[in-house]
Parts: sequence; structure tokens; C-alpha cells
Amino acid sequence: MINDFMKSLAQFSDPRFRRVVLIGVGGAIVTILALWGIIGFALNSIDFFTNGGWLETAIDWLLGVGLAVLVLLLFPSVTVLISSLLLDQIAEAVEEKHYPHLPQPRHQPFLEALISGLKFALTALLLNILILPLLVLGPVYVIAFYAMNGYLLSREYFELVAARRFDVPTMTAFRKRRQMKLWIAGVALTFLMTIPIVNLVAPIIATAFMVHYSIRLGAFQPGVAA
Repeated sequence: MINDFMKSLAQFSDPRFRRVVLIGVGGAIVTILALWGIIGFALNSIDFFTNGGWLETAIDWLLGVGLAVLVLLLFPSVTVLISSLLLDQIAEAVEEKHYPHLPQPRHQPFLEALISGLKFALTALLLNILILPLLVLGPVYVIAFYAMNGYLLSREYFELVAARRFDVPTMTAFRKRRQMKLWIAGVALTFLMTIPIVNLVAPIIATAFMVHYSIRLGAFQPGVAA
């Protein structure tokens, strides 16, 4: 598994990798600046106290600090969101460089991809909300967070790369047969997603890694659906 991660990192010199990173970061900067400008303009247009004075200045200053913090918090999420729309290009780049013997990928219907993405997003949101009460138990929450998100991320990224070759029933059958190994990889991906700065490119690393890992698990061998 470590070797799969190292091969993924080594391919960051690939122009397609850099392109996805630049689009993700650049798109996030533009989006965040636009959001900052709109919210800032709206706040400056509002007078909280009719007589102004130091209270108005203090409120404006506090709101400005709050807006800056919000921007910092949103930046990684927006970057990940934008780059995630281009992850199929990462899978393609890895396959072309390391596995040129693979047959051409199938065409995945847009509706199939949309339904799969929505199901994952809603499931992840619901489950993460459900474990929030465990925060009061400290370490129990940490264990639950990594265990649950390890499953979710392993499933999401495996299905992302496997959908290029399999239909849904075949993909699901293989994932269930390799569920424990995929879950262990998913825990490692979850840890990657929680590291500041690294989390900006974590989806790219995760996609490249999952291509290598899935192939090493035998995902695209003849008769895999059996």
C-alpha cells in the first residue's frame, strides 16, 4: 500500500496532475474572493446602530474577522470540491502511464454517476451527523470517525476508478469481496484528508492511489465479476 502511495506522489510531475491542482486552487481563490466581496459589501451596507460610533466600528471589525476566518475554513473545502470534478482525468493519467495494457474505459452514463455521487454525499453527511454525540466521549469519537470515514472514502474512491471499467453490479460484487483491504486503505485516506495543506491535493492522491491499489487487488483482471 505504501508503494502505491509513493507511485501516486511521484506522478505529480504529470501535467494533468498539475492542471487539476491549479484549477482546484485557482477556482477556489476566485470563488472565495467573490464570496468575500459579496458578503463584505452586504455587511458594509448594513448599519447595526443608527448613531454609528464605536459600537458600529467594533461590530464591523468583529464581522470582518469572522468573515476572514470563514474564508480560511471554506478554502480547503472549495478547492477539494472543484478538483473532485476532474478526478476522472487523474485516473486516466495513471492508467496511461502505468497500465497501458488496460482496455479502453467504458462510457459511464451521467445519470449513473450523478446518482452515485448524491448517494455517497448524503450517506456521508448523515453518518457524520449521527456520530457527533460521540464527541463527548473523546477517543471513542476519533475511532468512530476514522472507522466510518475509512469505509466511506474507500467505497467512494474505489467506485470512482472502478466505474470506468465495471457496471454497478460488478463493481459492488468486487468491492464486497475486498471490503476489509479497501477499508484499511480508506482509513489511511481519511488520515490524509485531515492534514492541513495536504488535504488540498488529497483527492488527487487518493484517486491515483486507488487506481494502483485496485489493480493490485485484481480489480481489472478477466473474470473479476465471477
